[in-house]
Amino acid sequence: MSDSVGASGVTFNQSRGLTYTAYGYPAAPPFTGETLQSCYGTASADPYGQSQSQGIPCDMTGGSSGGPWMIGNGSSGLQNSVNSFGYNNIANTMFGPYWGSVIENTYVAASA
Repeated sequence: MSDSVGASGVTFNQSRGLTYTAYGYPAAPPFTGETLQSCYGTASADPYGQSQSQGIPCDMTGGSSGGPWMIGNGSSGLQNSVNSFGYNNIANTMFGPYWGSVIENTYVAASA
Protein backbone atom coordinates (compact mmCIF):
# COMPACT_ATOMS: atom_id res chain seq x y z
CA MET A 1 0.00 0.00 0.00
CA SER A 2 2.77 2.46 0.84
CA ASP A 3 4.04 1.99 -2.72
CA SER A 4 0.74 3.43 -3.95
CA VAL A 5 0.08 6.26 -1.51
CA GLY A 6 3.40 6.84 0.23
CA ALA A 7 4.37 6.53 3.88
CA SER A 8 6.66 8.13 6.41
CA GLY A 9 9.61 6.21 7.77
CA VAL A 10 9.53 5.06 11.37
CA THR A 11 12.21 4.54 13.99
CA PHE A 12 12.33 2.99 17.46
CA ASN A 13 14.51 3.06 20.60
CA GLN A 14 15.74 6.60 19.99
CA SER A 15 17.14 8.91 22.66
CA ARG A 16 14.67 10.67 24.91
CA GLY A 17 14.32 14.43 24.78
CA LEU A 18 14.43 14.76 21.00
CA THR A 19 12.86 17.67 19.16
CA TYR A 20 9.61 16.82 17.35
CA THR A 21 7.03 18.29 15.01
CA ALA A 22 3.57 16.88 15.78
CA TYR A 23 0.55 17.03 13.47
CA GLY A 24 -3.16 16.60 14.01
CA TYR A 25 -6.71 17.70 13.32
CA PRO A 26 -7.92 18.86 16.74
CA ALA A 27 -11.70 19.17 16.92
CA ALA A 28 -12.37 20.43 20.45
CA PRO A 29 -12.61 24.23 20.83
CA PRO A 30 -11.01 26.47 19.81
CA PHE A 31 -10.35 24.16 16.84
CA THR A 32 -12.89 22.72 14.37
CA GLY A 33 -11.16 19.54 13.17
CA GLU A 34 -11.14 20.90 9.64
CA THR A 35 -7.56 22.14 9.38
CA LEU A 36 -4.19 20.51 9.95
CA GLN A 37 -2.39 21.92 12.97
CA SER A 38 1.18 21.37 14.11
CA CYS A 39 3.33 21.78 17.21
CA TYR A 40 7.08 21.87 17.58
CA GLY A 41 9.33 21.42 20.58
CA THR A 42 11.70 19.38 22.68
CA ALA A 43 10.24 16.39 24.50
CA SER A 44 10.31 16.07 28.28
CA ALA A 45 9.45 13.15 30.54
CA ASP A 46 6.00 12.52 32.02
CA PRO A 47 6.25 14.68 35.18
CA TYR A 48 4.16 12.22 37.18
CA GLY A 49 6.07 9.12 36.12
CA GLN A 50 2.73 7.50 35.19
CA SER A 51 4.06 6.38 31.82
CA GLN A 52 7.17 6.31 29.67
CA SER A 53 5.49 8.94 27.49
CA GLN A 54 7.09 12.26 26.66
CA GLY A 55 5.44 15.66 26.28
CA ILE A 56 6.04 18.52 23.88
CA PRO A 57 4.73 22.10 23.94
CA CYS A 58 1.39 21.92 22.12
CA ASP A 59 -2.07 23.48 22.27
CA MET A 60 -3.87 20.84 20.19
CA THR A 61 -7.09 19.54 21.74
CA GLY A 62 -9.22 16.41 21.47
CA GLY A 63 -9.45 14.97 18.00
CA SER A 64 -5.73 15.21 17.34
CA SER A 65 -4.98 11.79 18.85
CA GLY A 66 -3.00 9.50 16.60
CA GLY A 67 -1.39 12.32 14.65
CA PRO A 68 2.30 11.64 13.96
CA TRP A 69 5.34 13.00 15.77
CA MET A 70 8.19 13.48 13.33
CA ILE A 71 11.77 13.85 14.58
CA GLY A 72 13.05 17.34 13.81
CA ASN A 73 11.50 20.39 12.26
CA GLY A 74 8.94 19.43 9.63
CA SER A 75 7.33 16.40 8.06
CA SER A 76 10.42 14.94 6.40
CA GLY A 77 11.85 13.29 9.53
CA LEU A 78 11.18 9.79 10.78
CA GLN A 79 8.00 9.15 12.77
CA ASN A 80 8.76 8.30 16.39
CA SER A 81 5.51 8.80 18.37
CA VAL A 82 1.88 9.93 18.08
CA ASN A 83 -0.41 12.43 19.82
CA SER A 84 -1.90 10.55 22.72
CA PHE A 85 -3.03 12.46 25.82
CA GLY A 86 -2.73 15.52 28.00
CA TYR A 87 -3.09 16.17 31.72
CA ASN A 88 -5.86 18.60 32.72
CA ASN A 89 -3.52 20.47 35.06
CA ILE A 90 -0.60 20.82 32.60
CA ALA A 91 -1.55 23.41 29.99
CA ASN A 92 -0.36 23.28 26.40
CA THR A 93 1.48 19.96 26.54
CA MET A 94 0.76 16.94 24.34
CA PHE A 95 2.08 13.55 25.43
CA GLY A 96 3.02 10.70 23.15
CA PRO A 97 4.23 7.17 23.88
CA TYR A 98 7.91 6.31 23.78
CA TRP A 99 8.48 3.97 20.84
CA GLY A 100 10.74 1.34 22.36
CA SER A 101 11.20 -2.38 21.80
CA VAL A 102 7.61 -3.38 22.61
CA ILE A 103 6.17 -1.05 19.97
CA GLU A 104 8.92 -2.04 17.53
CA ASN A 105 8.13 -5.75 17.95
CA THR A 106 4.42 -5.07 17.45
CA TYR A 107 5.17 -3.04 14.30
CA VAL A 108 7.39 -5.81 12.90
CA ALA A 109 4.75 -8.47 13.61
CA ALA A 110 1.99 -6.40 12.00
CA SER A 111 4.17 -5.74 8.96
CA ALA A 112 4.85 -9.42 8.34
